[in-house]
Amino acid sequence: MSLLILPAARTRTRRQAHSLVEEPHFDATVVRRAVAAIDKQARRGPRMGLSVRSDLPGLKVADVRRALAGLPSPGDYRVVIKPMRYRTRPHLGGLCEFDMGRIILRVPEPFRPFSELVYFSARRKPGEGMRFAWTAEKVRFRTRRDVLRFVYLHEWLHWYLREMRGLRAGAETACDRFALRNFRRRRVSVDDALEAIRGCRMQPVPEHLGIAA
Repeated sequence: MSLLILPAARTRTRRQAHSLVEEPHFDATVVRRAVAAIDKQARRGPRMGLSVRSDLPGLKVADVRRALAGLPSPGDYRVVIKPMRYRTRPHLGGLCEFDMGRIILRVPEPFRPFSELVYFSARRKPGEGMRFAWTAEKVRFRTRRDVLRFVYLHEWLHWYLREMRGLRAGAETACDRFALRNFRRRRVSVDDALEAIRGCRMQPVPEHLGIAA
C-alpha cells in the first residue's frame, strides 16, 4: 500500500474590478470666497456674550450693554462698572486687571458733561535725552455713554495686546488713539485696533508670566 502525497489544490482567484471614483472638481471662485469668509470671520475677534456687572446706582446692566453695543468683546473677561468720586472735576478712569480677568470702567458720579485732553501721538525731539513733542485733542464727554465707550475701548486694547497678541500692554498713547478714533462710531472691529497700533514698538510678554498670546 502506498500513500500518495498530492499537491494542494489550487484555487483560482478572480481579480476584483476597482470602481472608478470621479475626481472632485473644485471651482476656484468658490474656494476663494470660502477662504475670504473664513479670514473675515477670524479677523472679527472673539464673539461672545458680554459679561457685565454694574456697581453704579441707577445704571442697569441692560443700559451698559446698549452703551457698548457694536464694540469688540473681551473674551471671557468681565466688565465691571464702578462709580468714580471726584473732588473738583470729573475725569476718565479705567483698569484692565489681567490677574482677575476683568475690565473696570469708572464713571464720574455725580455725572456732568466735562472735557479732557487726550494725548494720541508723540514725536521724539532731536538732541540728547528722551524728549517728546505730544499731540493732544480736547474731547467733550457729554453723556455716560461717551465715557463708557471711550474707557472701554482704551482698556480693551490693553486686553487685546496682552491676551491675543502676547505683547506688553502698556501702550497708553496707542490705546488713547484707538479710543479717540472709534468711541463715537457705531461698530468697531479688530482691524481698527490694528490700524491704531501700526508702527508701535512693543515687547513680548515674558514667558515666566504665563500669559497666552
